[in-house]
Amino acid sequence: MRRGKGSTVVPAILYTVLIGALAVRSLTQMVSANPLRATHGREAKPAVQSLLCGQPNDGQIHVPLDWSTFRPPAAGQSYTDPVFGCRITRITDSSREEMLADGSYPGLMNFYSTMSPMNAADSLLLIVSDNGAWRIKDTAGKEVVPANKMPAMNNGHPVWDATDGSVFYFALGRTLYRGTVSGKSVKTAELHTFKEYRGIVSPDAADLSQDGDHIALAGERAGGAMDVFVWSLGKQAKTSVYTPACKLHDSITATAQPGCIHKLELTANNLLSIQFASDGVNPEEGVRLWDGSRLVELQDATNHYDTGYDLEGRAIFIAVGNSRTLHGLSNPCPSGWGLDVRQLNDVAQAECLLDRQPAWHVSYRGSASQPWAAMSFFDDRKPGPELFDGNRGFQAPSPANWRLYEDEIILARVDGSAVSRLAHARSRSAEAYWAQPHAAISRDGKYVTFTSNMAYPEGCSPNTHVPGDCTDVYLIKVR
Repeated sequence: MRRGKGSTVVPAILYTVLIGALAVRSLTQMVSANPLRATHGREAKPAVQSLLCGQPNDGQIHVPLDWSTFRPPAAGQSYTDPVFGCRITRITDSSREEMLADGSYPGLMNFYSTMSPMNAADSLLLIVSDNGAWRIKDTAGKEVVPANKMPAMNNGHPVWDATDGSVFYFALGRTLYRGTVSGKSVKTAELHTFKEYRGIVSPDAADLSQDGDHIALAGERAGGAMDVFVWSLGKQAKTSVYTPACKLHDSITATAQPGCIHKLELTANNLLSIQFASDGVNPEEGVRLWDGSRLVELQDATNHYDTGYDLEGRAIFIAVGNSRTLHGLSNPCPSGWGLDVRQLNDVAQAECLLDRQPAWHVSYRGSASQPWAAMSFFDDRKPGPELFDGNRGFQAPSPANWRLYEDEIILARVDGSAVSRLAHARSRSAEAYWAQPHAAISRDGKYVTFTSNMAYPEGCSPNTHVPGDCTDVYLIKVR
């Protein structure tokens, strides 16, 4: 993921608005992962099941306790969030477990919110470091496949299979591969070589589809022309192809990201949502949905979003939508700047999910059987409280400067009926892009993974590989 794009969507003047109180909502219970099916292809409302932790939303600002003195436990051990009560397991220790050839220690991340690092069996996590290497750990923080045993896959990011917990997919050269975890290594198999392209890449920030059969890819043709397309693993065929007017400046085999496209995401019904590199009203600006015949405007002024189904089985996306992001839209939240759940087939139709939120990331792979979206919030004020204590601009958090939901990990039910506040991420996110929590929910909604530099409140050690990037991965079991 390129740094910075969409990280400060709401204008600075509006941040003063975003600290207002949210009307209190009562927390409904967690839905079961095994719902009854209704007729006409829609899911009936399932039986309820309680969340393991978290507090119902009271609309109040909660300043984190012991901000400057708190230290997380060692990797593999857990602590309980002192404000919201969730048990959190530390998965990595970036200052101890991996030393690079130059003697430095890399920051470790779960990558991005719209791609779940958790496998289908809820047993393994894909973790990336700030030198671009991937490795696999289990949910107790034990190393399963070290970085030097992972296959080469510098063409984008890997994605887990939707049902087999040992399998993931990745691109290299012109070929899509399957990787199978075997002991402390990975066995690889070629799935398909795209001879029509000079190279393919799995670009930011698409996960494997919700049905487990589709993957978003980009392919470079001779002369720099590019296709972005959806590939069916089962049919071994393209199900959707869009050829942008923009061209690549260099070979896609040498870069993990096409320059004119910021990221791709698959909708729940396996269409391409394309976030172009520039905001604007032109066809290849903003966020557009390729429906197979035309580009549909979703946003002109882009912000972080994710996709899935609502409780009625309709394809939706979650973002902030209003007249500033797309002319003619009305935001259903009281402030007009809340996160909403918007229908893909009719962008004018939306329901309020969470109002008055600060800068955010959102993660949703859901439907009636898994109706919770994970959200994580961050702040880049300078001066401000989300800087290292050793930074000259650091301001200790207080009720006067801490904002509603700041630095929190939250679950919100996609119909807007409930919010559960899980934990403070305790990350000094104003220090670096990868210090933003980027919370990601698992496919079944049982786990939330996030990134934080909480182990280093005074600042990264001098032997950190990338200055300011001393991050680690943490895990919350929520069901």
